[in-house]
Amino acid sequence: MKFLLRFSAAIDALNTAIGRWMVWLILLCTLISALAATLRYAFDWGSNALLEAQWFMFGLVFLFCSAWTLREGGHVRIDIFSSRLASRTRVWIDLFGTLLFLLPVCLLIAVDSWNFFLIAYQTREASPNPGGLIWWPLKFAIPTAFILLSLQGVSEMIKNIAALTGDRPLPDFRGGH
Repeated sequence: MKFLLRFSAAIDALNTAIGRWMVWLILLCTLISALAATLRYAFDWGSNALLEAQWFMFGLVFLFCSAWTLREGGHVRIDIFSSRLASRTRVWIDLFGTLLFLLPVCLLIAVDSWNFFLIAYQTREASPNPGGLIWWPLKFAIPTAFILLSLQGVSEMIKNIAALTGDRPLPDFRGGH
């Protein structure tokens, strides 16, 4: 179990580092948004590349912060019911929910989106808008992010099993989200 907990900690560290880097994209997206608005209203000049860059950055933040959010326990739960349950029961619910829902859906999306990326890559997909950005590299982020989310799901399962076997304390479930 110690090896699995070290593996879980490595996944946690990876997704935390990626999540913390992605947070900086929010600032960059805000600055690009302000620049685009300033250029449009002050100089009557627009840029499709700036607009698409904002969309891409928002998408990257959403995709790559999902695993970090899972690690931090920030995903939505039905706390009106689960808050009344014992910690051990909640761990079992998380374990089965991850195994039956999170992992199959994430792996299905990762596999399906890989083909989506390959088609975009082979056709060198780019924006149809003048001055727009190339799109195919961004499509690689979809399967990558869902693989990271799957790995985080595995990490959470390892920690839950460790809690159920007594190799780790039961998690402290925080308030509702």
